[in-house]
Amino acid sequence: MGFSIRVAESRKYIVCRVLGPFTVDYARTFTIELDRISRAEKIKRFLTDVRNAANISSTTENYRFAYEDMPRLDLQRDVRAATLASPGDRSHDFIKTVAQNAGYNVQLFFDEAAAVAWLCED
Repeated sequence: MGFSIRVAESRKYIVCRVLGPFTVDYARTFTIELDRISRAEKIKRFLTDVRNAANISSTTENYRFAYEDMPRLDLQRDVRAATLASPGDRSHDFIKTVAQNAGYNVQLFFDEAAAVAWLCED
């Protein structure tokens, strides 16, 4: 497992590349770091690339992450977050839905150009 975080050359968004498998315990780790960098750099748009990280957490774990962990971590709510998954990987669908229902601006993409375009919209 591993992840890397960097500010995009355009400085419009932060890129987090996750090397799987994706679990909510692991998500806590990189989400805390994303939030820290976001606050320091004053960039509130994220591209989380999980194309090599299928979500293996249970629906209960995903639900608790969105409704319990994310608020407890005091994450910023005024961000725009694009999750980039591999075509055909539907393992991130539920976490996207519960995060949206919990009030976070998250979208799931299977095309990097579409994800970046959404992040760069005003």
